[in-house]
Amino acid sequence: MYSVENTWEEVRDAQVDTAIVSFGSVEQHGHHLPLGVDWMIADAMARRLGEELGAYVLPAMPFGCSREHMAFPGTVSLRPSTLASVLDDVVESLYQHGFRKIVLLSTHGGNWVLKPTMRELNYKHEDLTIVWAGGPVPDEGDAVPRETHAGEGETSAMLALRPDLVKIDRARDCEGIVGQEFNDYVGYDKTTSTGAWGVPSQANGELGEHRLGEAVLKRARYVRWAFAKVDELKGRPGALGPETTEQG
Repeated sequence: MYSVENTWEEVRDAQVDTAIVSFGSVEQHGHHLPLGVDWMIADAMARRLGEELGAYVLPAMPFGCSREHMAFPGTVSLRPSTLASVLDDVVESLYQHGFRKIVLLSTHGGNWVLKPTMRELNYKHEDLTIVWAGGPVPDEGDAVPRETHAGEGETSAMLALRPDLVKIDRARDCEGIVGQEFNDYVGYDKTTSTGAWGVPSQANGELGEHRLGEAVLKRARYVRWAFAKVDELKGRPGALGPETTEQG
């Protein structure tokens, strides 16, 4: 493993081509854990992964997108656009120095903007590959999605909504051979044989209509409940209110 504890000459002479870029966050973790939980875990995981892969490990980025925790003192939150720019700048720096394999690791769910940013960088540089630090390995028996795009589900829905636009006689089944995250690496033209990922041959208009009806009712039920619940929660004293102060 190589890190910022090495000199630039040591990194150059090692000719390592893989770098690990990790992101955490600085945000509240209740009364019992420190603000730096996500960052500490990200940094430790990155170093251990680097030892396993023999990679160049950058220090974990401590700040992430933590807007939902900003009511709690000590929390720091970046705008999604800022975090995206950080990843872009870091990757471009590594690319300039010859790194062509980059592993992206995030221990905070709020850092969702990293995914589309990674995808754009993969498509920008044909000789660069950025992968997530995790996913199914189908060659070792891990399950992959059976349907993700233009399969039985979407085709059934369109048979119910606009059957005149569905060329069902041209439908070709194409089930997944890798995890869906590979579409962020190489695109649907490489992960499928037709652009569709699923089994459109099993589509059924009546089933599509039934599912659409159920989906609308389920969403409407949630939306009504969510609006009412938000109003209730907005009117409730927050976790930092005086009534929650520990006694003794």
